[in-house]
Amino acid sequence: AEELAAVAATKGAEVLWGRCPEERGAPPYWPWAQVIRGYLRGRSPEALRDEMGAGAADVAQIEPQLRTALPGLEDPPGAPDPEAARFRLFDSLTSALARASAKRPMVLVIEDLHWADGSSLKLLEFMAGEIEQARLLVLGTYRDVDLSRSHPLFVSLGELPRHRLFRRVVLKGLDKEAVGAVI
Repeated sequence: AEELAAVAATKGAEVLWGRCPEERGAPPYWPWAQVIRGYLRGRSPEALRDEMGAGAADVAQIEPQLRTALPGLEDPPGAPDPEAARFRLFDSLTSALARASAKRPMVLVIEDLHWADGSSLKLLEFMAGEIEQARLLVLGTYRDVDLSRSHPLFVSLGELPRHRLFRRVVLKGLDKEAVGAVI
């Protein structure tokens, strides 16, 4: 992931990182909050308003620093049910990143998906189906050592291949000689 991100950056892409924490207690969407923080850095309020559009208040639910960057941001309108609110949130963030990637290609790296909360994985699934026309690459990394059939990532890995541009690349561990070469 780091090598790909470095190559993308040298080609002019903006690279944003999020990492799923091993420790319990992180709020839902934690890796996405980290991505949004990276996105906020160096953007003017005008650029943020343009790229975030009407969905800025929704995205601020994941990363409150957006409210500091866009003073006066109102609360999102009430939704008839939680699933409608979640859909609006997913669409708002995906649309904002797609608009931003029209100006400069973006690579989103979400690491350690094996520790991701279910909400973060649902957002990843949604985004995978909506970014075909965007200049946006989402790269997720995970270890599959302890993925039971009930694990949320196992479920997501069953859903993601439905999207035309999804690719799964399996990397094998290094053998003893390769580890020695790295050291």
